[in-house]
Amino acid sequence: MPRHSQSKLKRLFKHFMDWFDGAHVSQLTLATVMFGVFSLAFFWFTLKWNWLPDDLLPSNLTQESTGLFDALGGWALGFAGALVAIRIAGLATNIQQNDSIREEIIYLNRSVEKISDINSKVTRSIYDAKRACTALLLEYDDISKAKPARLINYYGERPAPKSSELSPEVLSNLISKLDDLISTIEESSRDFVFRSLFKFARSPKSDNHIVSPEDAPLDDFFLEESTRNIMLGIVAEDLKVYDFIEQLNRSSKNLGLGISHLRSKNILVEYSKDLEQLLKLVRTDKLEYSGAAWLLLGMFLLHDKVEKAGGKRVYNTGFLLISLVLGSLPNRELLKEYLQSQLEEGSMEYTRSGKQRLKEEVIKLSEQLYYLEGVEAFDHADESKSNPSDLADVINLFQTCANNIDILRVRSRVTGLNEKYNESSLNAKSIDKANNAPTSEPKKG
Repeated sequence: MPRHSQSKLKRLFKHFMDWFDGAHVSQLTLATVMFGVFSLAFFWFTLKWNWLPDDLLPSNLTQESTGLFDALGGWALGFAGALVAIRIAGLATNIQQNDSIREEIIYLNRSVEKISDINSKVTRSIYDAKRACTALLLEYDDISKAKPARLINYYGERPAPKSSELSPEVLSNLISKLDDLISTIEESSRDFVFRSLFKFARSPKSDNHIVSPEDAPLDDFFLEESTRNIMLGIVAEDLKVYDFIEQLNRSSKNLGLGISHLRSKNILVEYSKDLEQLLKLVRTDKLEYSGAAWLLLGMFLLHDKVEKAGGKRVYNTGFLLISLVLGSLPNRELLKEYLQSQLEEGSMEYTRSGKQRLKEEVIKLSEQLYYLEGVEAFDHADESKSNPSDLADVINLFQTCANNIDILRVRSRVTGLNEKYNESSLNAKSIDKANNAPTSEPKKG
């Protein structure tokens, strides 16, 4: 028999078995009718065309033969009854299995909706805060062009000139968006389903490559090229994930430090050096306003002291954290593995067709997940060879910062985290003033 005929028969047999496994009332009725018609036709043709052996012909028929024939008929009816009973039991099993599958799908769908909703809220809150930072930069650009040059770096105890203050609307909107961002990220990190998904990603069952903050601390970005490459891959590629929940726990003390400054100080004076530096990069076409806004958002969110060869310096680790969060939001592959593991942990046993149906439903559910898609594989040497990504602007800016980490340096003399760093510079200035101060000669008596 030709191969294509064999494969066709296999497909037909497979379709028949799938149909047979999914029995319902109409199939059961059809099977019973077919068996009855076949039995009736067999006996009718046997009698009509004398297919009976000579011993069973009416002239030679004995009481023992008729009893045997009657027993065979009873066996056929018993077999038919057994078939009906088996199919009824199969029907009940399939009904129970379908109900169980329906409940499983409803439960898994809730998890998908929850994770998708968290992904959407985190993404929206980050981009809303970034747009508020863009508005601040634009207003500061107008202010810096309008006010006298001597007030550009004005810093003192007296109230700042009116021209160097943000409008209440811009400031209020910025504080509100930053508050929303931090609360959204913290709520997502405390959500049970979200935490369970990251817990699964850490387990050996997951094929996703999750990176722990212990293996790639934010500070190491400024010290080791290998860490910069690892983080760039996490931001760019879908299958690489950073355990930002653990990182948030580590950075909880300093998270949102810039918001305190926004509420208590004149931010245009407090961060004047950094704002001027960002605008300088924009004016020289090294950055766009969008890129400068990303960096400003990161600086308001988190900045840390990093021990380097020349001493301690303060760097914008907030931009790294935001980029890693966007690049590590649960993706479809991770979600599919997680849902499959949830099914395997259940106690319900399914038939072959039931398992196949659940597998197809898991794929459909995972396709409904909202997240910012990255690339399949990022080419560090030539990013143009990589596939398009929803995070293209963040990836490009992240790579720019990886090539020139000085862009992420925080230059302003801010309080709080940078207190020790500032004290050294202030003490140095005090010593210089003391050395340069005129000494009074003693009075002659």
